[in-house]
Amino acid sequence: MPPIVSDEYKQKKKREILDSAQQAFGEKGYQVATIDDIVAYSGMSKGAIYNYFESKEDIYVQLMNLRTERTFEFFEESLKEYKTATEKIKFLFKTYADVELNEDRQKSIQVHVEFFINSGRDAEMKKLMVDRFKDIYQKFLIEIVEEGKKVGEFGTHVDSNIISSLFWGILDGVCLHYSVLGADEYPYQDIMVEAEKIFMQYIQK
Repeated sequence: MPPIVSDEYKQKKKREILDSAQQAFGEKGYQVATIDDIVAYSGMSKGAIYNYFESKEDIYVQLMNLRTERTFEFFEESLKEYKTATEKIKFLFKTYADVELNEDRQKSIQVHVEFFINSGRDAEMKKLMVDRFKDIYQKFLIEIVEEGKKVGEFGTHVDSNIISSLFWGILDGVCLHYSVLGADEYPYQDIMVEAEKIFMQYIQK
């Protein structure tokens, strides 16, 4: 009879694999990195990894879901301190403007962009990404914008669906440029500050 493994142990091992995968993806890129690379980083056998994950794609999706879950838990808790929709959106801009800029962040963005583009070539993965965007990212901003429109902070001309997509599009574009050009060539924080001004000028009455 095989030994009984606790849920705590399983979660620990799963987390170790995800951490190793993040390293492998960051160093080699999502497309180039293989399960064998994750094996090398983790020190586990390939069989052990397949006990927890179905594929390399499954590993990245779970990494992405974990990061998304933590991000929005942070946002939901932090936004309780702000009463107005304007304050909430300004907080979001500030949060992304104040992130630590380093090589690990550059690699993380590059991996995400690589996966995002690659997912468009696979119907199942594309649906996952579309649903994730609509049900989490876009919905989150729409609710804040609608709150602002309801009380008169934001103009009636603002289309909540479009402006929520614009917010994430601005962020993705800025992050993409930073990930390639680096902090020395690309003034990330300054651009985020100016992007906030333009965005707020448009949505406010």
